[in-house]
Amino acid sequence: MGTILDALTSKFLTKLGEIIQDEVVITLSVKKDIKRLKKNLEHFSAVREDAEALAMQDRGIESWWKSMTDVMFDVDDIIDHFTVHSQKLVQPPRLVCCNQSLFSCFTKLSFDHRAAKRIKDINEKLDEIKMNREMFSLERTNHQQFQMTVVDRTQTSPIDELEVVGKDIKQAADDMVKMIVSNCHENKSTVFGIQGMGGIGKTTLAQRIYNEQRIRERFQVHIWLCISQSYTEIGLLKQAIRMAGATCDQLETKTELLPHLMDTIRGKSLFLVLDDVWKSDVWIDLLRTPFERCLNAHILVTTRDLDVLAEMHATYTHQVNKMNDYDGLELLVKKSFRPYEQISESSDVGYQIVKKCDGLPLAIKVVAGVLSTKRTKAEWESIRDSQWSIHGLPRELGGPLYLSYSNLPPQLKQCFLWCALLPPNFDIKRDAVAYWWVAEGFVRKEHKYSVHEIAEEYYHELIRRNLLQPKPEFVDKCVSTMHDLLRSLGQYLTKDHSLFMNAENNKALSNLRRLCISSAIEEIPAIEEQKCMRSLLIFNNKNFKSLNEDIFRKLEHIRILVMSGTGIQSVPESVGNLVMLRLLDLSFTKINKLPESIGSLISLEYLSLRGCYKLNSLPASLIRLSNISFLHLDQAAIDHVPEGITKFQQLYNLRGVFESGTGFRLDELQCLPNIQRLSVEKLEKATPGGALVLKKSRNLRELWLHCTMGMSTHDRTHYQANEVERIQQVCEMLIPSPSLLYIFLVGFPGVRLPEWLCSEPEHKLPNLAHMHLNECISCSQLPPAGQMPELLVLNIRGADAVVSIGAELLGKGVISAAAFFPKLELLHIIDMRNLESWSLNTGNLCDNMDVKNQQLVLMPCLKRLLLLDCPKLRALPEDLHSVVNLKRIHIEGAHKLQEVANLPVVVWLKVKNNRCLRRISNLCKLQDLFAQDCPELDQAESLSSLKRLYMVDCPNAQQFRKCVLKEEQDVLVHAATLGGDGRDIFPDESLYN
Repeated sequence: MGTILDALTSKFLTKLGEIIQDEVVITLSVKKDIKRLKKNLEHFSAVREDAEALAMQDRGIESWWKSMTDVMFDVDDIIDHFTVHSQKLVQPPRLVCCNQSLFSCFTKLSFDHRAAKRIKDINEKLDEIKMNREMFSLERTNHQQFQMTVVDRTQTSPIDELEVVGKDIKQAADDMVKMIVSNCHENKSTVFGIQGMGGIGKTTLAQRIYNEQRIRERFQVHIWLCISQSYTEIGLLKQAIRMAGATCDQLETKTELLPHLMDTIRGKSLFLVLDDVWKSDVWIDLLRTPFERCLNAHILVTTRDLDVLAEMHATYTHQVNKMNDYDGLELLVKKSFRPYEQISESSDVGYQIVKKCDGLPLAIKVVAGVLSTKRTKAEWESIRDSQWSIHGLPRELGGPLYLSYSNLPPQLKQCFLWCALLPPNFDIKRDAVAYWWVAEGFVRKEHKYSVHEIAEEYYHELIRRNLLQPKPEFVDKCVSTMHDLLRSLGQYLTKDHSLFMNAENNKALSNLRRLCISSAIEEIPAIEEQKCMRSLLIFNNKNFKSLNEDIFRKLEHIRILVMSGTGIQSVPESVGNLVMLRLLDLSFTKINKLPESIGSLISLEYLSLRGCYKLNSLPASLIRLSNISFLHLDQAAIDHVPEGITKFQQLYNLRGVFESGTGFRLDELQCLPNIQRLSVEKLEKATPGGALVLKKSRNLRELWLHCTMGMSTHDRTHYQANEVERIQQVCEMLIPSPSLLYIFLVGFPGVRLPEWLCSEPEHKLPNLAHMHLNECISCSQLPPAGQMPELLVLNIRGADAVVSIGAELLGKGVISAAAFFPKLELLHIIDMRNLESWSLNTGNLCDNMDVKNQQLVLMPCLKRLLLLDCPKLRALPEDLHSVVNLKRIHIEGAHKLQEVANLPVVVWLKVKNNRCLRRISNLCKLQDLFAQDCPELDQAESLSSLKRLYMVDCPNAQQFRKCVLKEEQDVLVHAATLGGDGRDIFPDESLYN
């Protein structure tokens, strides 16, 4: 952590130099003390880079290091206090007063007196700390400068997720699946176990079993519960009910939830995974009774402790072995994101590194993350030869895990440690965590990029280094999680100043700086006693229902305050005292108003009121918050957005605004040059104007345009003709800048899409990568999306007026790439209830175009096609056979479709609930076929590569299977009749694997 200290001192020295020049410091004595503080910090810029490691090995140095950390927090506080005080003094007074200058002078003197005392105290502490001479290098170490390069992620193909490596795990999964399935006839609950040390791959094995189609088809209900050490009974019961297919939003107590769970699963066959179980009481005292009411329940438990499985009476336990060196090297290569042939010369070093990881997959992955930044054999050797074992660290956290942390640049170290403060299995969302890091001061502006863009790159860099795990269902990796061992490492390294409080660890430290309170904590501690705290995070804790009126008078150092999903109903006026507060998240709370004092939060940059369904108004003082860069208002009950948002010149992310009488007007957007993400709601309330309000938004990346729709897709809001025309005019003036990457048009009632989306979009939106047209119910013609050179994802949903899709969607093609849709990877056509025909015939188009004797190709990068709820679609496009990379297709709810044929490259096909589908033929590379609820399906031909056939609730399954087996191929066939009533037997995740 010596590099972190170096980064901090560098930042502090710069700020102190600015403060010395600031007129806010009016007394010479204070300036003298600040100069002394600056000189003291210069001394600490030469602290040994391995200071943190030494502190773990020597108690004397550990005490020194703890004192040093505390002082650095104090320095940060005093610098921020000077900054805030300076801002307060230059703000115009709210009331004109003849004694204003006298009052300002008195305020300055008062502040200088308090600041002087604090700086003297800090300097005295620093003088004491300097006594330990061995912590300082004789000469300054030249640290490698870390510079983050912002990558345009629309220009690069996403890295494919690592598939399971090694025969051992595949064999273990197959053996356990056979064992579980063979016990299905017994009407009793049966427990199976997977045991092994942390990071060895227990969850990976359980996931493979859980997603196995034999498991999917044999059990009616499939539930995955992650237990960990800080589970809550209410949270587990709710999750179980939801995964069993029922709702429980209005139920809040165990007494209400338990019988509801029993009713939901009674009489059904069930497969339950309890992942990461630390104590058997979660089964014995809570879950066993309801799950024994099933027809039969099979429970798969992963744990580190064999005693847990013994207490749960497991009938079989599989112990996960360490990975062999050959498989380990394959994993190392894949997770370092380098082709195997490129590192053949380093394979001997790779083997040696794998051996040092001792067969633990997690260890191999995180070391691969370190190696991903190294390009030469010599660099790989330097990692192999570096210090892996740190005396003083718990054994399971040392070695490769600490190595991966110690090789991080200083900014990334701080960001990684901050993520460890979050609850276990927490969904770490890129957009949120980037703001948390900015609010903590971890992110430095670089080059021409905004601080928020840099923070997002930090997030993606932690993913690339395998320290965050992206959730596979999010294509752009915008949501991730942290492995529990890495989280434990981060918590160990910050144990002196940060705390995740749960039932086992509920005693606050004396000098606590950061606190995250588990949803399991029933009695909230006296937070106001933590006077040094800078971050307070409370997620989804319904026990947290009220705030003491004076609580915020004592928390003067707090920068981040998150109370998302708590039971609080009001915010006290004392919140206005938090002048250093940068981030306030009140999302999904029950608050019905905000105090006027919120206008005093002059440092506030982030305010989220999302989902505050009782909040119907905003205070007028909100407009005084000139530093706001993130304002989130969507899903709140507000009916009026105040005028004056043009004062928010730092706005980067603005969501949920709408025109409201005398309040906010769309033409205010033209005065917000820094906006990058914008969501405008209730467009039906807006009035058209002549100005192109987004013309100056040259950095706009994401745009959401919403009209209010009915709650149900079958209860859609229809507007009068004059209203439709007005909405049309409003959308026409919202021309986005060419920088746009994402467009979401939701509930648009116009008969034609905006001109900027339909006429030469390749010139107006040359960088667009994601287009989502949702519930554009009256538009009969789609835009020429095939002309867009960078489009990766196209999602069309609920376009009721579209009867036919043809050449208009392809457009003229992209001549520079000689293709229609040259980069499209995902195509989703959903809920198109009147769509009858779809053509991709490019012949006539090419005949009429000057392509210099070059045939335009069709969707050369398309990988996945989803057709969902298109009940009138009669046939797939004939030219779909020419799409060269289309490997996966999911067709569901296409009731007029009779045949799926002539798709030579498709390897994975899922057909579900297609009433007239009879025939699947000429799919020569198809390996996996999933069919469910297709009553007429009975013909198959030319499926020569088929390896796995799964059929559920298909009455003619036997006839279809005979057609398949006529070709004398070795096919693994599973057929079942479960009466699933439309439940999805196959995992949706298959679309994304």
